[in-house]
Amino acid sequence: MSADAPLRVVVVDDDDDFRLMLRVQLNLESGVEVVGTAVDGYEAIEVVGDEAPDAVAMDLLMPNLDGFAAIDRIRREQPEVGLVAYTAVAGRYARERVAAQGVELVLKSGDPTELVAALRRSVNNRVRP
Repeated sequence: MSADAPLRVVVVDDDDDFRLMLRVQLNLESGVEVVGTAVDGYEAIEVVGDEAPDAVAMDLLMPNLDGFAAIDRIRREQPEVGLVAYTAVAGRYARERVAAQGVELVLKSGDPTELVAALRRSVNNRVRP
C-alpha cells in the first residue's frame, strides 16, 4: 500500500444491516475503500483471496465458520493482510483468544474512528512477503 493509496478493507459480519452500515461509514472515511464484504468466515476467506485487501474488519460470532477460525486461516494463507476483530462481544474468552492470535479487538460502536485506526495499525504490523 503506497502512502497515497486508500486503505482497502473487507468487512465481515453476519448481520446484513450492520454490514451495510459499516460499509457506508468506512467508505465515507478519507483514505478508506471497502472492496468487499462477507457474511461468514468461509465467505471472508474467499473474498480476501479474490480482493487482496490491505485489512479485514472481522466479526467474531458468525454461523458456519466463526471469526476466530477465519482469522487463523487468513493468517496462514495470507499473512500480509491486516486483521482486526470487530465485535459487540468482548468477554474474557474473546479478548484472550484474539490477543493470542495477535489481533486487535475493537468494540462495535456508531463511530468508526477507532476501527479505522486499528485497521491502519494492523496494516503497519502485518507480515510482509
